[in-house]
Amino acid sequence: MDIKAIHIAFRESYTKSDVCRKLGFPINGTGMRKVKDLAEKYEISTEHFDPHHKSKANRKYPLTQKPCPICGDPFEVRKGSPREKTTCSVSCANTYFRSGPNNPNWENDSYRSTCFHYHEKKCVVCDEHRIVAVHHYDHNHNNNSPENLIPICPTHHRYVHSQHAHLVMDKIESYRDTFMASR
Repeated sequence: MDIKAIHIAFRESYTKSDVCRKLGFPINGTGMRKVKDLAEKYEISTEHFDPHHKSKANRKYPLTQKPCPICGDPFEVRKGSPREKTTCSVSCANTYFRSGPNNPNWENDSYRSTCFHYHEKKCVVCDEHRIVAVHHYDHNHNNNSPENLIPICPTHHRYVHSQHAHLVMDKIESYRDTFMASR
């Protein structure tokens, strides 16, 4: 192999893969090691090699910098790609997509927030306050008026929707009547 051809191949290339192609080496680990060894042996500089050369010249979705909406750190994205990243890391993605208005299940005005705005967060039957569900009094889940929403623990909520509803309905109706009178 001619040393002049080696120097020309290095000078006209921007990546080790380009040098492999020009010198007829396979583009794999063996070829890359041969290119590295030639560069060391003949003291040829590879500083002009650019790891993103192909991506800058021929990439369908160019690389660009953008700030993370959570932490503000800049990160590289492929602009316009269908898989374009929104955040810089998995941690930031969890914060961004799994909480607040970016969560697909987020409801700004949900029946639970309406209920607990007007009612104390405790079961009207047993005063449980750790885990509280919301029962729609008229069984219409589209009616989210405060009069229709009753805070109740999951156990008693199951009672309401079973054959044992008569055991808890007196307390629920009494609570609702008291609530309606206070409005």
